[in-house]
Amino acid sequence: MEVLLKPDIGLMVWTGVTFLLVVLVLTKTAWKPILEGLNNRESKIKSDLERAEKAQQEAEGLRQKFEAQLAEAQKNIQNMMAQAKSDGEKTRAQILAAAREEAEKIVEKGRKDLTGETDRLKKELRNEVAGLALQIAEKVLPHSMDHKLQEQILKDSLKEIAEVKL
Repeated sequence: MEVLLKPDIGLMVWTGVTFLLVVLVLTKTAWKPILEGLNNRESKIKSDLERAEKAQQEAEGLRQKFEAQLAEAQKNIQNMMAQAKSDGEKTRAQILAAAREEAEKIVEKGRKDLTGETDRLKKELRNEVAGLALQIAEKVLPHSMDHKLQEQILKDSLKEIAEVKL
């Protein structure tokens, strides 16, 4: 057992040489490919992260652009609705004004027609009254008045009736 606890220099040298040889062989054959694989994987992960970040930024930009377009569209819709309402109110006002104007024309025409008809009827009535008065006067006073006096009385009566204005 003592032999096991005593270090042997030759064995230590050969163990060191073997270890260095194994490290050298592993470095040439396994270490470089493992490091290359790890480096490649690290660079791929970095590029994937960069692409993901870039995609996220683009998505955020598109979202903001979409929200801006949506806000603009809503603003345009509100403007169009306000314009349509304004146009509707203007059209309504124009139609009402035209209807009032037409109604006023109809009323005015009716007034003119009524005035003309009233004047015609008054004239007819005067002539009728004058004729009746003349007939009554001829029956009541057939012999007491001459023809000139009758005409003078008729003219005076017509003037008085015209001044009264039925």
